[in-house]
Parts: sequence; structure tokens; C-alpha cells
Amino acid sequence: MTGPDARLDGVTRVALPVGINAVETVNMHVLADGDRVTVVDCGVWRPDLPDGGLAALEAGLQGAGYALSDVSRILVTHAHIDHYGLAGALMERTGAELVMHAMTDLDCEKYRHPDTARARRRDTYADHGVSEGERTDLADHLTRWLPYLHSVVEASSRLRGGEELEIGGDRWSVVHTPGHSLGHVCLWSAARGVLLSGDHLLPGITPPVTFERGFDNDPLRSYLESLRRVADLRPEHVMPGHGMPFGDAVGRIEAILRTKLRRLEKIRRAIADRPSSVVELADRLVAKAVLAHQRQLAINETLSHIAFLRWSGVVERRTRPDGVYEWYATSDTPPDVRDLVGAA
Repeated sequence: MTGPDARLDGVTRVALPVGINAVETVNMHVLADGDRVTVVDCGVWRPDLPDGGLAALEAGLQGAGYALSDVSRILVTHAHIDHYGLAGALMERTGAELVMHAMTDLDCEKYRHPDTARARRRDTYADHGVSEGERTDLADHLTRWLPYLHSVVEASSRLRGGEELEIGGDRWSVVHTPGHSLGHVCLWSAARGVLLSGDHLLPGITPPVTFERGFDNDPLRSYLESLRRVADLRPEHVMPGHGMPFGDAVGRIEAILRTKLRRLEKIRRAIADRPSSVVELADRLVAKAVLAHQRQLAINETLSHIAFLRWSGVVERRTRPDGVYEWYATSDTPPDVRDLVGAA
């Protein structure tokens, strides 16, 4: 979708269809770069369509005044398949370079070896009390996304955060914002007051921050620190990876912080009331009768919140006779969770 409401200072938002696990669309942002163009995120490969979904992307480019052949650079905010799945096909058609953070190598490795990734998830779920029948279904979350990935392509240019990219005569700073994804980056134009936020900052919903072995030991802490980094920039306009552009970034960040704090406090209190496994906590705090992808998010987000509490010294784990990890409070007088978030 393009139009006056989708444009801001030479940046055009194009909503590309997704339609998987309740993700209806993803935003591709088209950045004018003289007679060439840089696109930020590129949507999914569509195996059900003869063109793989390139026609929708091409129509979006045309709405911004460009052709497919004008694409010279693809910047992916993070290598989740809804933002990255079409990158390989787009590179083949245009010869464009692919720019991503170096830590997206972990995602690429997972896509290259999905059986290993699924086994790692099954082991995690087993350790935390997921039944044998359910853990296979939850671990197959990756399987449902893989058909929407054209090919596994690694970055031509690897980012670390702190770089400045010149696009159309403007300077865009790369801000590394781990949390939702270890390799997540935002693009920041100080001159325009514009932040291309990917999934780091979304309108209306709180981005999921989930735990996965072999990635980030404390992803929620990383996310909270990233939120503060962005709040310090005080963006005037946020162009997110999903949904409509919005203002008042600081207000949105404060709302997300409140949500995370409430969730942390609920989990802390539940563990203080009764030592529990992750599955028991997820079942107590989230309705059990939810869709598979929602239950997977509930369990993985519970893991990320527990990791935060663990590395803050508030909870610890022990192993039950059946081999399942059980979490317990380390003190009868724990610190205020608000203080823990403030220190993150």
C-alpha cells in the first residue's frame, strides 16, 4: 500500500502481504537514493504464487516511482522470515547487496540446519516441562515458516551498530537494538527525526521478546537497554515493520516498559507463591486454550522474563526428580521489580 499517508520525507511505506500465524502484512520501506533505491525489509517468498510475491513488491516500488531494477541495496532490520524471506530472490533479480547485522548469522545457521534447530527447541521444552506430545508441535514453529523463505543468503555487508549509511544524500545511523532479535537494527535519521524501527518498536502491540538457546542469555535485558537507547534519540516519527507510522516514540516506549514490568511482577509473584516450572507458570498466567503459535510465544516469553529475574538474582532453578527445571525465589524479601528494570 502506498499513498500520501505512507510517505514521509522521501521514505515510502509499502505494506506487503504475509498471512502466516496472524501476521497479515509487513512493511517494506523504500528510501530514495538518487536514481537508485534502498529497500528496508522485503517480506516473504510466496510459494503459492508464480512470481513468489515479487509482483507485490514491484508494484510498491512503482508506486514510489522506481522499477525493480533500481534496487541497489536491501537492508534487513532482522532476519526473521517475514522481513527477510524474499531477500534471496530479490538479490537474484537485481544484483543488490544485502546489508544485515553480523548476529543474523545465527538465524541463517538455523535456517540452513532446521533439524538441529528443532532438536534444540525440543530439548529446551523438555527441560522446562513441556509434554513429549506438545514439544514436537511447538518445536515445529520453524517448519511452518520455512516454505516462505526463498533461500538462505548471508549479508554482503555486515553491520555491528554505529555505522552511518549515506542514502540519497542523507545520513542514516545504524542503531543495534537486540531483544526481539539478537541481530536487530534500526535506522535513525537525526536530521529528519525519523526512525525506521523494524519490530523493535511497534504501534498497538508489544513486540515479543523470546528466549532461544544459543542466542542471547538475557534477551529481555537486552531489549530494555535497547528501548532506552532509542528513547534517548527522541524520534519524532517512527516507521515500524508492521502497522502505520506513529509519533511520540517516548510515550510508546514508556507504555511498553509498563507492560514488561507488569509481566515481570506477575511471574515473580507466581514463583514466590509456589516454585514452578515454566509450563506451569505459562498455564497459570496465560490461557491454556490458545493457538499453537500463541502458546509457543507464551512459553518462550516466560523463559525470557525468568532469565531476566535469574540474572538479577531474584529467582534460581533446581532440577526435580523427573528432570524438569523448577524455579524458586531466592529471597523472602525480593527487590522491587521497578528497580530491577531501572537498573537494566
